[in-house]
Amino acid sequence: MDSPWDKAEVSCPKCLEILVLRPGVDEIWCQRCEEGYDVTESRNPRDPERIVLVLSKKRETTDRT
Repeated sequence: MDSPWDKAEVSCPKCLEILVLRPGVDEIWCQRCEEGYDVTESRNPRDPERIVLVLSKKRETTDRT
């Protein structure tokens, strides 16, 4: 299956470090501030041909080893 995008560069919402996202990645961690984010793709409601990447802060986990 071909992805409509190769990579995306976004700023970390907390520290503004540049994060590079690639297709198929469902989570990313910022190395600078050590925050984790879930990555989801969705269609732009105004332009269904475009894909929007959404970062949402990961929930705190008690077992991160």
